[in-house]
Amino acid sequence: MPQRLPRGLFAPINLDLRKKLIFVTMATFSSLEIFNPHLSAMALGADFHWQTQGEKGHLALTLIPQADGQWLSLLGGKLRFWLRGISLTVQAEGATTDHGQKFFNVGEIVFPSEAVSPQTVNVELALTGQWARLQAEVKAEARQVAIAETQGLWPPDLSPNQLAIADRLLAKFIAENYLTPALCWGQWLLSKSVDADPQIIWQPLYNVENNRTVTEADTGNLGDRLQLIINSPQLDCLTLGKLVGLDPQRDLAGGKFVGANLNSIDLSNGQLMDSNFRGAILTDSDLSNTDLRRSNFRGADLSGAYLEGANLSQVDFRKSSLALATLIGTDLREADLRGATLQNVNFSGAKVENLSFGDNPGLAPSQEAWLLENGAQLASESVQEMLR
Repeated sequence: MPQRLPRGLFAPINLDLRKKLIFVTMATFSSLEIFNPHLSAMALGADFHWQTQGEKGHLALTLIPQADGQWLSLLGGKLRFWLRGISLTVQAEGATTDHGQKFFNVGEIVFPSEAVSPQTVNVELALTGQWARLQAEVKAEARQVAIAETQGLWPPDLSPNQLAIADRLLAKFIAENYLTPALCWGQWLLSKSVDADPQIIWQPLYNVENNRTVTEADTGNLGDRLQLIINSPQLDCLTLGKLVGLDPQRDLAGGKFVGANLNSIDLSNGQLMDSNFRGAILTDSDLSNTDLRRSNFRGADLSGAYLEGANLSQVDFRKSSLALATLIGTDLREADLRGATLQNVNFSGAKVENLSFGDNPGLAPSQEAWLLENGAQLASESVQEMLR
């Protein structure tokens, strides 16, 4: 139901200055609603800081991740998940951003590990009338859901390939059934003065009472698909993923492929950002034009891999093998290639600004010179990094 702000919500402030009663007009910021259904995973807080009273200032939105994540009971077992990233959007009625817009998309905010500090996003706003209504939504996709641990959901002897697909199946289930319509959201009112009486009509962003709930049919379907994974140890990752309804182009992003055998796999043109391929076998694989941002290939075997046009920014390739790999036109900015085998690697047209390399078996002097000329940095792993 639409709701109207009560009259007299803001009372004037009296100050006795020079023994006279003077009414001081002061701009205000108040909450209409704030909803954090997943407090143990992520919470949203807000404050407004005026730069010019009643005219403009910035909305400070604080995102508070919890180090221990959130536990869910499921199928007679349980799991714990945390969020490695979120998207944040802000809309304004009666105000504009510093770019003159009423809509502000912060984009993706990345949380690199479970134990991270709260992050604050400031949105510059200017009032265009006597009052303004602001709303913010925080959303998370399946690729941003990290399964930290599970208990009682499958036997302990699953192969790396089975574990990788089961992990992404759970992440997709959580995103679709628990993190919709949004992870958290809020609405706030800005008023130019305390004695303003804005008669605005507003309603909650989402009707929580009518929100979709997870049914026995939903969990039963998930259980059936997990059983398919358990009963199919011989299948490769792609076949196994398709068997349980995952789209290999986008549903494998954020996955744990630690030690998995992905020899000759075709994952070209896909989304695999934030994935963990540590120690995986990816010889002769096709990862061309694939988004692999922030992924971990430490110790992986990518000998002969075809990576042309891939987004490899901020990827960890330490101690991996990229012998005979094709890296033509890749984005390797801020990637870490220290200790990687780089024999006969083709870097033609690659972006290598702030790439770290050093102690690379097979790297020709001419290639080393080219990397340095194009913004890469020569460095070695510290003892502490080697022990991680």
